[in-house]
Amino acid sequence: MDAERFTLKGFQKSILIRFIVITAMGGIIATLVFFFITKRKLDEVIYTFHLPRSIDEFLFPYVIGANLAGLLIVIIALVLAMRITFWKVAGPLYRISQDIQKLIDGDLTVNIRLRKDDEFKDMAGDFDLMGNSMREKFRKIKDTFTKLTVTTADMGLCSDDKGLLREKNVRLKENIEELREGLHVFKI
Repeated sequence: MDAERFTLKGFQKSILIRFIVITAMGGIIATLVFFFITKRKLDEVIYTFHLPRSIDEFLFPYVIGANLAGLLIVIIALVLAMRITFWKVAGPLYRISQDIQKLIDGDLTVNIRLRKDDEFKDMAGDFDLMGNSMREKFRKIKDTFTKLTVTTADMGLCSDDKGLLREKNVRLKENIEELREGLHVFKI
């Protein structure tokens, strides 16, 4: 399993770029709307106070600059907020994926551990329940296999005594049935 896919880097970049583009477009539209509204108001002020037209041209760069600076600050704040959010999501997902890989590899002793403030705490708990359930089922199968092994070994030792051999044969059949029941819970 590729752990890299759970770091969400491609997903982060894609969402982050979309978010920045949408935010920038919104900021540009807001700047243009602000400009047209203030331009009309500036025209009224210039006309009312009989100011020269050059004041409008003088204020225009400051209005645009202030709006673009505000837009840049908002974009930076949004990028930081998005990064923090992704870290809160990607970190727990990465830890969960590592523990799931251990389960896939057969390590049924794994319990998924997340910090108390991590996201996906409920999902990790569900995976732990799954792991505990599988661990218990395999423990039963392993115990039954051990009984089966002991019974077959005993059968080899008592090949001279027919009565004891029949008793061991009955126990062997019981162990095989118990093993079949233990394996029957799994759908393959």
